[in-house]
Amino acid sequence: MTEPLPTRKTIALLTALTCSIVGPLSGSATTTPQAGPFVAETARFELRSAPRIALHHFLLAWAADDAGEWPRYALPLAERDNWRSVLDEQEQREWSAAVEAYATTVGRSLLFDEGLLAARAWAAGALPHADIDAADRPLTEALESVLPIFVHHWWPTHDARNRAWIESISPTLGRVEENMAVRFEAAYGGRWPATAIPVDVMVYANAVGAYSSDGRLTISSDPLGNQMPQGLEMIFHEASHTDPLEQPLRAGLGAAFLAAGGTEPDRFWHDVIFFTSGEITRLALAAQGEPGYQHYGTLGVYRRGERWARQLPALEEHWRPFLESGSQDAAARNRALEALAAQLLAGDD
Repeated sequence: MTEPLPTRKTIALLTALTCSIVGPLSGSATTTPQAGPFVAETARFELRSAPRIALHHFLLAWAADDAGEWPRYALPLAERDNWRSVLDEQEQREWSAAVEAYATTVGRSLLFDEGLLAARAWAAGALPHADIDAADRPLTEALESVLPIFVHHWWPTHDARNRAWIESISPTLGRVEENMAVRFEAAYGGRWPATAIPVDVMVYANAVGAYSSDGRLTISSDPLGNQMPQGLEMIFHEASHTDPLEQPLRAGLGAAFLAAGGTEPDRFWHDVIFFTSGEITRLALAAQGEPGYQHYGTLGVYRRGERWARQLPALEEHWRPFLESGSQDAAARNRALEALAAQLLAGDD
């Protein structure tokens, strides 16, 4: 999951037909009009803009905002400012009822609540409706009841933003993803998922703009911190949370701190994902003739609190050289992690 940054607004329209971009993107792609979601496929990712999953997150955000639980740093729900003038009286009643149904989700975790994970998978087309728990069926019924309203009034603008984001990232992603995937495997001691990672792109993802669950990525098309070139880092950051990559990293860090005679700091593994994602993105863009990339973390995350003041120098001294080397040697990786752990533990003495 990422950290919050300021947001921007982009207004555009879409045509009645959507398009599917098929085949790996490597600077160009063929486009075939078809009804349905907008899909762009690369060798490693499947980027999608689809209304049902977008509406699910829109209603989650709207209900949280109604309850005063949508943080100030999150992307503001601009639609709430004039929704009564946009919808007729019947649509207002139906929309209010759907938001009220979604009020039951306020305070529940998008990452760990099994009911919300199932509802999310269903909305993405990855789970049969029969697998939704009876207690959460009111959510799916509420979503379906207002899907025509959403598609008519708000989806054209949302979809246009999503498409613009997908089209901005796809050419670079197609060029660098193979090299980056290999580097991430070497860094984490893991393996890239066997099939292309699905990425659901929408205006409102979660409060911080992106998250990963059950092997699917959810990313907001709107925040400034998710635009290119940081958008490239964000998609690989979230991919780092898939089990074949995250779990080996966490195991390796645990072993390194144990060997160094101490305990890993709380959620240090996530800080390593932040730094690794930023550094591998920097290396990939430099190899494409685009030097000077600044990690997403330099926009604010790295300046937050004492822990980053201690961790960042250690990561730069011990972890960056390993990442720069491009080594796939597990022993070299373990030595780098142990040196990193030893420096951090020495600082605690």
